[in-house]
Amino acid sequence: MTTRRRAQPQVQATGDTRGMAEWISIYQTYNAIFKLTELALLPHELSLPQLHLLGVLQGGGGILTTGEIGREMVKASQTITGLVDRLEVQGFVERQFDRRDRRKTWVRITESGSRKLAEAMPVAARIAEELSTVLTDKELADLQAKIQKLREAAMDRLNKALARP
Repeated sequence: MTTRRRAQPQVQATGDTRGMAEWISIYQTYNAIFKLTELALLPHELSLPQLHLLGVLQGGGGILTTGEIGREMVKASQTITGLVDRLEVQGFVERQFDRRDRRKTWVRITESGSRKLAEAMPVAARIAEELSTVLTDKELADLQAKIQKLREAAMDRLNKALARP
């Protein structure tokens, strides 16, 4: 019995919009990598956003405000609150309220959170390494440079949009 491969539906960009086909490809690639990584993280009982948040905390010295986490992850405050809620229930982070500024909430990675990060990060790293083998080192470096350029342009526009009254 032979298996037929289903044709991949292609989302067509309307008209000749410059960059739209590339944006769609980036979006689809991101979603495929996200789902693949989420599946690999299931045995570790950690979502990719939760892993990212733990990594951001570890990289930030172990304690950051929810605002700092949101800026680093490019996520809205309510999204960060939900992630912190779930990580706190699991014992991976602790909240500390700022006595001088009640609007600030600090989030600290716990010893258990550091262990979970050390256990789960290699899973995500392995997927990144395996998927990147389809590119040469030069192609990977070129891709990184181009993505960084797009990210900076998008972040500049986002910051301007958020600064408007």
